[in-house]
Amino acid sequence: MKLSSRTKRIISDNVATCSLLIVLTLIILIGVLSSLSTERFLQNDRQVAHTYQVMDHVRAVISDLKDAETGQRGYLLTGDPAYLQPYLTGKSAVDRDIKTLRVLTLDNLSQQRRLDTLQTLSAKKLAELDQTITLRKQIGSAAALRVVKSGRGKSVMDQARAVVEQMRREEEKLLVRRTAEAERAGVVARIAGSLGAVFSALLIVLAIRFVGQYLRERTRVEAENLRLVEAARDAAMQQRVFLKDVLASVTEGRLALCDTEAELPAALAVYGETISLANSHNLRFLRHAAANAARACGFSEDRIQDLVTSVSEAGMNAVTHGGGGQAVVRTDGHSRVQVWVTDQGKGIAMSSLPQSTLERGYSSAGSLGHGFWLMLKMCDKISLLTGSQGTSVVLDQAKTAQGAAWLRGDELHATATFKTIAGNGGTSASDVKNLSFRTRTY
Repeated sequence: MKLSSRTKRIISDNVATCSLLIVLTLIILIGVLSSLSTERFLQNDRQVAHTYQVMDHVRAVISDLKDAETGQRGYLLTGDPAYLQPYLTGKSAVDRDIKTLRVLTLDNLSQQRRLDTLQTLSAKKLAELDQTITLRKQIGSAAALRVVKSGRGKSVMDQARAVVEQMRREEEKLLVRRTAEAERAGVVARIAGSLGAVFSALLIVLAIRFVGQYLRERTRVEAENLRLVEAARDAAMQQRVFLKDVLASVTEGRLALCDTEAELPAALAVYGETISLANSHNLRFLRHAAANAARACGFSEDRIQDLVTSVSEAGMNAVTHGGGGQAVVRTDGHSRVQVWVTDQGKGIAMSSLPQSTLERGYSSAGSLGHGFWLMLKMCDKISLLTGSQGTSVVLDQAKTAQGAAWLRGDELHATATFKTIAGNGGTSASDVKNLSFRTRTY
């Protein structure tokens, strides 16, 4: 039986209505999922920050005991009460840090037990220090030194270090787990957001069809999609050049995206030895080498601190995302310092380069720091060579600051434009989306 035009239109309208309701339901469900995933991500991020806070205070307890011990030894040697100031400061700081740890680890019974042991050992160590100081005051240095030579204080200190190491390892395990959870939650949130955008676009198409313009809209969309695919194919070879121009323009030349090793800056003379970045513990050697090179060139303390901060971020990226690497400090001997950091990781994806380098706190691999945003704020110039074979970052710092306008002031604005093609990661001159990053001074 042949259907009339009116019947066909009614059927078509009913189909469009049902499709509209289905899409609306899906959008609502995706919105709920996205909201839950985002909240989960933020919660995990807070837990990661909490873990770092615990680790800092755990290390502080040993540092406080060392300060107290330093003051005690100075007084035993000289008898001058002025040398007791580090002892008094360290003694009060130990109690304060342990109380803070007590609050921070309330949700962790094993850490609370270790903290009980650490508190007992700290009390024993402080009692031993107090005893020697009293003996020095009342009897003399010989009596005090006999207590020191007994080795009791050293034994207690070694036990305290062991407990601190156990607590640190426990927190590192928590950090790994919480970081992975945060990354998974972030992935779910991004997927939910992408699905929401897709179904929202579909809802627009169905709404247009519902008022009788479906065929015309479909033709337009098909033609547009065909044009975008063709444009994407033509622009694929230009994507990296485009990103280089954008990054160089937005950062006023502070960030140079290199295609080959030949485009990296001319290397200065090597300062010291090559530093292995097999793990995060070696970062302190890199920081010390960079600081020493800068001091040798007469840098101010502020410029040294900026360089050390940038070097630390670059080194941590190599350890965290590149599976380790190596670093070399170079200098011209009087006004410039370079730090070359390389790894053999998978590199930074082209689609993530604008956000990875410009957006504060962004990471395509679930990292925790401020990354390139902070390096660009602290360092004069950064050269970046990244690909499937690994990543090389060259940090270049001069004795005199050369700040860029986009990084100055209490409010920092960076606007990077990059092109997005539907269904393809390419670029074209006619399809531009503005991506604005708004950040505050770190």
